[in-house]
Amino acid sequence: MMAQIETEGVIQFAYTLDPPAPEDAPAPAKVMETIARPFRLAGFLGRDRCRYGGLAFGNVSLRGDAGYWITASQRMDQCPLAPEDLCWVSETPKQGALQARGLRAPSSESLVHSAVYGSARDTRVVVHGHHAGLWHAHAALGLAATPVDAKNGTDALAGAVRACCAGHPTGCLAMSGHQDGMLFWAPDAAALHQLLGQTLARLSDLAP
Repeated sequence: MMAQIETEGVIQFAYTLDPPAPEDAPAPAKVMETIARPFRLAGFLGRDRCRYGGLAFGNVSLRGDAGYWITASQRMDQCPLAPEDLCWVSETPKQGALQARGLRAPSSESLVHSAVYGSARDTRVVVHGHHAGLWHAHAALGLAATPVDAKNGTDALAGAVRACCAGHPTGCLAMSGHQDGMLFWAPDAAALHQLLGQTLARLSDLAP
């Protein structure tokens, strides 16, 4: 299949998308939904017609052998997640294009997930979500942040995330150039959920 480059809309990178093959491992929809659930409940993931032009927001990934599973573009409003809402992304791009297998295009933030996994080798789960309160308070909380000029879905943002994650298997950062964008990563779902709870508790402590 020819590599696709979308210059308008959400996806801003080259990718190929092939259909699942009979020998492929089944998509871990239940596991991915378990990872997503606490973030859904906290408002990081989903769709709201009053936010972001009514587009679905957030994405979840789970590392496997030589790649990772990630929610497909504009499918984070599906609850619970189903196998067709996920796609597989190979660890190594081919001719500069991200290699994906699935029924729908990979998440617009796949470059960021690839950057985390390539930089923090012990990381197994990543969630990118949106939370206005946490995003605005990241400096007060001492959280890392990517530069304002590193926009969502771009190589610049992926490079900034790669630098922030290097040597850190667990962490949370704000995407300064992506409205309300937050990124969490950890070695497993339990550690990720613990980090989420701790971060939101710290945010709550800032309230007057």
